[in-house]
Amino acid sequence: MTHTYQITGMTCGSCEAKVKSALLTLPDVTNVEVTRTTATISMGKYIALSDLQKTIGEKGNYKMIVNEQTGELE
Repeated sequence: MTHTYQITGMTCGSCEAKVKSALLTLPDVTNVEVTRTTATISMGKYIALSDLQKTIGEKGNYKMIVNEQTGELE
């Protein structure tokens, strides 16, 4: 399954790389695509939004929210 989330707090390519590498450390995450405003995450099984937020929050002042454009709710 693949979910897209909005992310705030990223300002550069280094931020994108930090968020991507952090998300890839989670069990069941198979692929991550990150831009300065979104993260698209492929996962083998559902991972709670709170777990995703905790993981990226440990790397900086990043926040993940439901992507209003796709309407995906977690």
